[in-house]
Amino acid sequence: MTTFTDAELKLIRKLAAQPAQTVLEIKKSCPTHSVCMPLPLFRVYKIDDTSFEAQWNGYHEEGPKQVFQFGKDVN
Repeated sequence: MTTFTDAELKLIRKLAAQPAQTVLEIKKSCPTHSVCMPLPLFRVYKIDDTSFEAQWNGYHEEGPKQVFQFGKDVN
């Protein structure tokens, strides 16, 4: 099971109070290409009041996605 960093948990807690279909992201500039638009390194999508989808990306490739439950999988 994936564990969340403190920065990721902060976004998830914020997401819980947002309406369904809200997307929050952690973005960082690409260290290799100064002008490119990299993927967000961490992305959370609120499915409904009980669940959300989290995705961990590389700068240029999509990473794994998992669905979690508010309160159950994240405190």
